[in-house]
Amino acid sequence: MTVVADLVINKPLGLSPKGIEFKRAHLYDINPVGVGAMGIASLLSVVAYLGAFGELAQAFSALIALVAAMVCAPLIAWITKGKYYIARTSEWSDESYLGNKLQPARERICVICERAYEGEDMAHCPAYQGPICSLCCTLDARCDDLCKPQAKLSSQWAAILQRVLPQRMWPYIHSGLGHYLLLMAIVAPLLAVFFGLLYRQQFSLFAEGADNFAMELQSGYLKAFLALLLIAGIVCWWLVLAHKSRKVAQEESNRQTEALMREIESHKITDQQLQEAKELAESANLAKSRYISAISHELRTPLNSIWAMRNCSMKMPPCLPKRAKP
Repeated sequence: MTVVADLVINKPLGLSPKGIEFKRAHLYDINPVGVGAMGIASLLSVVAYLGAFGELAQAFSALIALVAAMVCAPLIAWITKGKYYIARTSEWSDESYLGNKLQPARERICVICERAYEGEDMAHCPAYQGPICSLCCTLDARCDDLCKPQAKLSSQWAAILQRVLPQRMWPYIHSGLGHYLLLMAIVAPLLAVFFGLLYRQQFSLFAEGADNFAMELQSGYLKAFLALLLIAGIVCWWLVLAHKSRKVAQEESNRQTEALMREIESHKITDQQLQEAKELAESANLAKSRYISAISHELRTPLNSIWAMRNCSMKMPPCLPKRAKP
């Protein structure tokens, strides 16, 4: 019903973009319209099914979910003004990748898996500087959503917390303690709601004498809740440390990769300079050869003439003048 509400209500009213975008590189990690409407509808349906709203609501819990999703989707889209649908638009055209094995019928080659896909299924990746398919975009973990930094889940949470928390607490949002408190702020209420619903359902099963077991039942559920809360706290802190470790390792890998790329570029520049110097030396050597050949020709030309005249004088006798007759 959330999808139906988005297609039937939101798009005709202009609350969402007209087209249907499915490429991950162009979408927000979390769209509050779909996720929020589905979460609210699911929560209301589960609470109604557990009997919190009475027997009539318990019988129509599925209908409550359908109606809640149909109502919440347009409402959230109107509140958010539909800005969480599209994170970015396409930045390239068919002429941009003529050198990247462009195939007929507007097919392109993914820079990672090297498979051909239709152009409508591809997105431009600024990290790899080429077209990328949605699967490779989803599985890649090195780029850290470079194409849409404002659409990451962490950025969305940070934006929400900056609206709620005072400005002096903003530096702690991206720290390890801030992430831990954020996880615990999500996990602890969920555990409390879960055990509360279980307690209410178990309490409703005792038709008679429920008051006699109320204290024992509360004590048992409270102990279980505290035990799971302690375990959840340890797990959340481990997740924060693991995330920090992966982030530091990825940053170090990126620095090493950038240093290697700079070294490769410097080697390319050095090789180009060597090639230019080699061509210049060969050109100078050729010019020197031509100069020497020209000088040799100029020197040999008069010498050849003199040598020819000398040979002619040695072979032919001298011509003596005739005596006059008396």
